[in-house]
Amino acid sequence: MTDTAKNIDKLYKEMLDKLPGEKRLLMSFSMLNLAAELMLSNIKTRYSDEKDIRREVFLRMYGNDFNSEEKEKILLWLK
Repeated sequence: MTDTAKNIDKLYKEMLDKLPGEKRLLMSFSMLNLAAELMLSNIKTRYSDEKDIRREVFLRMYGNDFNSEEKEKILLWLK
């Protein structure tokens, strides 16, 4: 789903294509770091214990990648 007008989306993609690969890669790393910081900041407003933080990071990052049984085993290991 997108709410971006097709002409704006095309313009944006053309702009990115003009950037050197290294610049696009650095932009990607920057966005990834920002997303991680935002996620951790939000989690730390709810949890202070490092183990709880690790468990919540796991659930947010990988919670949909495992079935319930696998997820429980991993969460127990993270305790």
